[in-house]
This record gives sequence, structure tokens and C-alpha cells, in this order.
Amino acid sequence: MDPARFPVILTYHSISDGDSPLQISPRAFAEQMQWLQANVRVAPLGEVAGALKEHSPLPERTVVLTFDDGFSDFFSAAAPVLRRLKFPATIFVPTAFCGGTSGWPGQPDWVTPRPLLDWNQVAALAKEGFAFGAHSITHTALPGLSTQNAKHEIAGSKAELEQRTGQTVEFFAYPYGRWSPALRAMVREQYRGACSTGAGVVAPDADPFALPRVDAHYLRLPASFRMLFTAPFLAYVATRRFIRRMRRQPEGFCAKV
Repeated sequence: MDPARFPVILTYHSISDGDSPLQISPRAFAEQMQWLQANVRVAPLGEVAGALKEHSPLPERTVVLTFDDGFSDFFSAAAPVLRRLKFPATIFVPTAFCGGTSGWPGQPDWVTPRPLLDWNQVAALAKEGFAFGAHSITHTALPGLSTQNAKHEIAGSKAELEQRTGQTVEFFAYPYGRWSPALRAMVREQYRGACSTGAGVVAPDADPFALPRVDAHYLRLPASFRMLFTAPFLAYVATRRFIRRMRRQPEGFCAKV
């Protein structure tokens, strides 16, 4: 099994200094992006999703960059680096909190709310060519909502983002990675694909509406990041997935809406 044949979708949150699992320092982020430029292809999310849909060979040694929650430091710390390197990226934002903070209900106690992109920043980034994806309206866990409320969260976030950015919003990220077959069907009605939080690389049989990703926190050490597209990297990601299951941390899938 050639590790180069499995694209990797990386998940970032805040690009800032701190010890939270949701943070990667600006220095570490810049170093990671420089390594990517020298060693792999960085492609838009749509390229990988399109290959899956068309049952085409997946692009080799390809990394996709995604940023969840739309932290405002994307504008100041991530965008300048990506702009310089001409790297595409998709930012998933919960629309009700744009211009506010990440202090939505349901956050774990250890999470310190941080500022999020405002709509002027979102519009400016979209004008530059950065892609935006929907992350629901209120960042609520969608399983457990009524069908009506779930559809509102899924479709309403897309509609506002499209109105604010002038882009067609093609991708969705399930809040907390939680999804079900019924939610997947709702998302499929509105989007080209969706991202989960299930730790893994993109195999040819991956579900384009529950795309696995690799959290950048797992790769915060330079030696870990430089394992991309090696057999030890595949083993490492499998181990992280196993640890999550042993700790009963959700892989994303739920049996019900």
C-alpha cells in the first residue's frame, strides 16, 4: 500500500500561541506550510471530493487545508502565509457567531472563547479566492435536533454565506463531527461534500459526505508533520483513531438524527 496514494485533509482551528488542542502557533504553522510547499501538492477540497464522486484516481501526495470555526487569527496569521505560497484553503464558519467569539453553548469547560472572523473579513478573504464552507448556523450538535431545525442549520448557513461572499458554498463541516444517515442525506441535498472529524486519510472508497481528516494538533511536532505520506504516518493516524475510540471520544457517526 503506497501512502502517497491517500490524500490528507488537515484540520486547523486557531493559529495562535497557546497550549489548547485547538491552537497551532503562527511560527509552527508557517514552518508547516513551507514544508508542504517543498514536498507535496496543496489542492482545494473540491479536487479530492470530485475524484471520489467520479471514481477517478485520487491525486497523489496531496494535502487539503481546512480551518474550522473561522477564528479571526486566520485573517492575521494564516492568510498572509497562504497568500504568499498561493495555497488554497477552505474555512468553515458557524454563521451566527461571525464577528463574535467561539463561546457557543456546548463548548467543553477547557475551551477559552476566542474572537471569530467578522463579515467584512469574510468578504475580503472570499474576494481573494479563499473558499468558505458552512459549519451550521449555531454550531450545535445536529443529532438530536428535529428534522426541521437540522434542515434550518444546514441550509440556512449556506444561504447566508453565499449572500455574504458571493461564492457558491459547496462544502459543509458537521459541528463536533457529529452526523447520521439522515443528516448526511440532508447535507447531500445542499452540498458537494462534507467533512467529519473521523481521523484518517482519504481512501478511494471514502464517503464524500463524511470525509475523514487529520487534526493538525496531532502533527504539531515537526517530526510528526514530516511523516506525511509515509507508512509510519498511516500507522500513527490509525493509532490516534484507536485512542479516540478507547477514550470513547466520538468519531462523528450517530445512529439517529
